[in-house]
Amino acid sequence: MKMNWLEKWGVNSPLHVIELKQVARVALQLGGDVRGGRVLEIGCGSGLGVGLIFDLFGASYVEAFEYDPDQLRLAQKRLLNKYEDKVKLYEASATQIPSPDNQFDAVFDFGVLHHIPDNHLAIQEVARVLKPGGRFFFQELFSSFVMSPIIRFLTQHPPEAQFTWEELSKKLTKAGLVVSESSCDVSSWRVVGVSRKSDHSS
Repeated sequence: MKMNWLEKWGVNSPLHVIELKQVARVALQLGGDVRGGRVLEIGCGSGLGVGLIFDLFGASYVEAFEYDPDQLRLAQKRLLNKYEDKVKLYEASATQIPSPDNQFDAVFDFGVLHHIPDNHLAIQEVARVLKPGGRFFFQELFSSFVMSPIIRFLTQHPPEAQFTWEELSKKLTKAGLVVSESSCDVSSWRVVGVSRKSDHSS
């Protein structure tokens, strides 16, 4: 689902840059770096996350896609000259990732799943494209925050896409992504976490 103008302004604001860097540092502490790895980011927005995946997590190659063509153009402007042949950007949906099975060492999600009505399909796709043992780094907002009156008034999040932490963790587990308390930082309104695809997954 595409964002409205206010949401786009928010995710492209300097405050969001600061917030995303903080989230990325927490994710790094929880899951470690991906040095030398082949990585995918779902819903890359204007490309801030891709830059952090390179510079903070140490990926050697990143593919990233975005559903909104306006945001994708911003990402291309931000990233293509700087990272050249180490990055691939394209338009796609997280429920139909155009990549082979077992392709990536890690997948990143910086607040995308709660925008997708069929996010259980997106999670299954993430598990499919991860290599056995690969990590899924995620930051997500909970329904208690997204469905609060002020946020509902200002934004356009589909109600059917929202979840509690219990509901999200069940979706991850059902897709074959192992979640543990030590790999997640959970508050009343959001989670930053890392789950891992089973080494025995095909």
